[in-house]
Amino acid sequence: MNVKDTVSVSSVGPRMTGTTTIITGAGSGMGRASVERFLAEGGNVVAVDIRDEGLAELRSIYGDEHLLTATCDAADQAAVNDVVQQTLDRFGAVDVYFNNAGVPFVAKPIEEVTDEEWDLNMTVNLKAIFIAARAVVPVMKKQGGGKIIVTASMAGLRPRPNLGPYTVAKGGATHFAKALAIELAPANIRVNAVCPVAADTPMLPQFGAGDHITANATPLGRLCSAEDVAAAALYLASDDGNFITGLAIPVDGGRSI
Repeated sequence: MNVKDTVSVSSVGPRMTGTTTIITGAGSGMGRASVERFLAEGGNVVAVDIRDEGLAELRSIYGDEHLLTATCDAADQAAVNDVVQQTLDRFGAVDVYFNNAGVPFVAKPIEEVTDEEWDLNMTVNLKAIFIAARAVVPVMKKQGGGKIIVTASMAGLRPRPNLGPYTVAKGGATHFAKALAIELAPANIRVNAVCPVAADTPMLPQFGAGDHITANATPLGRLCSAEDVAAAALYLASDDGNFITGLAIPVDGGRSI
C-alpha cells in the first residue's frame, strides 16, 4: 500500500487555506504566535482576547482580509456565542476552535490558596472550554465536522508542588478534551489537547518561576516557546491531524520521559 493512499501530502503550499480558526488568548504569547502561524499558512483567523491592546497590534500588522478580532471574556457564554456568530457572518464556517485563553497561578502551599484564586483558575482554565463547546459544537455538527484544540499543560499530566488550582484545572481540561473526543467522534469533530512545559511567554513570570526553571527546563535544555505550541496546534488543525483525536500531546522537550 502506497503511503499516499492514506495520508494527504499537505506539506506543499499553505496548510490552512480555505479554513477558519477561532483562537482565544490571542493577544500575546502562544495565542499570538498561533494567530501569526495560521495566517502564514493561508487561513482565516478570528483572534479573541479579553484585552484589545494585542489585538490592535495584530490588526495593524495583518490588516483585515483574513483576520477578524474580537474583545471577549472566554468565560462569558453570551460573549462567546457572539464571537461564533461574528465568525459565521464574516467567514461562513468555524473549522477550528483553539481554546488557548488561560490564567497563571503564583505557586504557593494549598493552605494559602484563596477561594478567589481557585475559582479564577477553574473558570478560565476549565469552564471556558465547556462554554466554547456549547457555542461551537452545534455549528460544527451542522457543517459536518470540525476540530477543537485545548491548551492544557504538563502540570495537568505530571502534577508539580504548590500549583494546586492550576494543576487541577489543566488536568480537567485534558480529560474534558478526551471526553469530548469520544462523544463527538461520530459527528466528525476531533478534539485534542496540547500540553506545554513551562513556556517562555509573558505569563511565565506570573507563576513566580525562578531562573532554575530556565536552566533545568527540559532534556533539550530550553523552555518551550510560543512558536512550539503554535506548531503543535497547527498540526492538529491541519489535514495532517485528521486521524488524531483524544490525545494530550506533550510539547515539553522530553520533560515527560
